[in-house]
Amino acid sequence: MFLDRTDAGRQLAEKMHPESNSIVLAVPRGGVILGDMIAQKIGCKLDVVVSKKITPPNYSEYAIGAITHDGTLYKSEQWSKFCHLPRFEDELAQKQEEVKRRLENYRGNDQYKLEGKSVILTDDGIATGSTVFAILAWIKKQKPRKIVLAVPVMPPDTFDKMKKFVDEIVVLAVPSDFSAVGQFYDEFPQVSDTQVNKILKRYH
Repeated sequence: MFLDRTDAGRQLAEKMHPESNSIVLAVPRGGVILGDMIAQKIGCKLDVVVSKKITPPNYSEYAIGAITHDGTLYKSEQWSKFCHLPRFEDELAQKQEEVKRRLENYRGNDQYKLEGKSVILTDDGIATGSTVFAILAWIKKQKPRKIVLAVPVMPPDTFDKMKKFVDEIVVLAVPSDFSAVGQFYDEFPQVSDTQVNKILKRYH
């Protein structure tokens, strides 16, 4: 469906319309490539935003939510089953610190000025959406004028949930046979921090 992230970003950018006082927030690492294409197309700044999945102790692959740098949480339906476990608070603190470290690496601080802006959040695709739900909850607290979610692909159930969190969704495909984001790309290599920082340097 998409050749690579640059192709997906180009297709997505074609669907976007310039608005005054806009900013693109990309989810690193892959989302930054798409965010760059969108920001160039509509002529606005590109920045990054990060959240980390919360997994219960001893269940490292099982995401039950996500957290942002300031502690904003998204809790899935499974949260209550695990949140009383020993060391769960340690998991939250550790993941919050990881987010802060990544923001320090990419942008030098965790301070944003989004009030009154049209915020376009983008990634290279969304599966269950835990990390994006946490980010959207955080963005809403910053009092933006508008929140737009722009992604190439996501499954139908995630799409239905996301609609309640944003003012507008721009999505290229909502396939029912979704199993992983990478299946919709011919090439889906890892993106390095070096690539991310090289792109971001052009906007700061």
